[in-house]
Amino acid sequence: MGVVTLGQESQIQEAFYTPRFEVRIAGVGLPRNVLRDVTSITYHDYIKQIDGFDLAINNWDADRNRFKYVGQETMAELTQANPPAGTDAALYQLFAPCGKEVEIRMGYVGELTSMLKGNFTSISPVFSASTPPVLNVSGLNILHKLRTRQYTYAWPGLRDSDIALNLNTLRDPRGGPRFPVPIKIDENARNAEVPIDYVAENNQYDIDFLLTRARRRSYVVVLRPDPSGKTPGSLYFGPPDSNNPALRDVTFQLHWGRSLIEFKPKMTNATQVASVTVNGWNRRTKKPIVERVTLDDARIRCNRDIHRLMQQCDPREEIVVTEPVFTSREAHERALAILNNAQHEFVKCEGTTIGLPDLRAGLHVEILKVGARFSGLYFITETEHTINDNGYTTKFKAQRDDPGRVR
Repeated sequence: MGVVTLGQESQIQEAFYTPRFEVRIAGVGLPRNVLRDVTSITYHDYIKQIDGFDLAINNWDADRNRFKYVGQETMAELTQANPPAGTDAALYQLFAPCGKEVEIRMGYVGELTSMLKGNFTSISPVFSASTPPVLNVSGLNILHKLRTRQYTYAWPGLRDSDIALNLNTLRDPRGGPRFPVPIKIDENARNAEVPIDYVAENNQYDIDFLLTRARRRSYVVVLRPDPSGKTPGSLYFGPPDSNNPALRDVTFQLHWGRSLIEFKPKMTNATQVASVTVNGWNRRTKKPIVERVTLDDARIRCNRDIHRLMQQCDPREEIVVTEPVFTSREAHERALAILNNAQHEFVKCEGTTIGLPDLRAGLHVEILKVGARFSGLYFITETEHTINDNGYTTKFKAQRDDPGRVR
């Protein structure tokens, strides 16, 4: 994992001068007259949701004194097949939610990063007496296509990472693969997992099923784009501290007063737990299962340097009796995952910095010069990249995931 300061990054990003973006529809960039109408572009990604984008587009043709993209069209123009470029019909159909592939690239002149490949999913024009006409267009990455058909399937005796890999081999009864992108896992994490007697997908979308399994293990599901932009990329299923090379392996170092425009951390003691007990039933031995994990467990490494602050507030013990577990090891792993999740909720933050296209959900950021409680390594859960009249900024949400290094 490489730690990079913004001074070092500026050498890559042309000193952060001249923010630039590209929107390519079916492999073709926007015409110049359309590109000038885009007043704002935002890309957002998450670890628990499908990432997407938003465009704000001027919808008024001042030369012709009429609406440009929505509001002037006829049904014949909307249904015209392959309208010639530059015609009104082509403009009316340009941003229509459909199957055309859209690629979003952001960055600075000379260095653009592919953020997403997906599709337009909605258009929302604004007709107002007090503001100029605007067309808001939204889209999602290719994973939203996984929410077209629900499946029922079962995996006996497999680990969660093996189940994730197996999804790549399944075929839809109508033909074609069920999962459109390769799934990558962490081999070390898979070796530490325990085979589960029986896991069922019950009338679910594959992506939602995978997100459910990830939350159960305190894993993340992150779409890693192909840096070359030639493929949609790959989907990573595994622990958040894993070194996944599909995205640029970088940890940005951000200082308050230097590279952070805004930083709002929050420490919450009220919801913290010091131990988790998972109860279950062993169907083979006909005996109860009771597994307890505490903060002293060597595998609880998150935020060890500030555990004592939490323990001063008399943290509670959590007992889980509603989740099916069938072996002691499975119960222990589940208790460990619950306690790890709780530790990640202890300190959270929101921040804003200069536009950094490689600052993405699923990676880490190091925050400095904000005191011992809030300085440290954070795992990024959401980002929002925006280019508009004010330039290029990146907002992020993160949770402290620090191993307790001395600063």
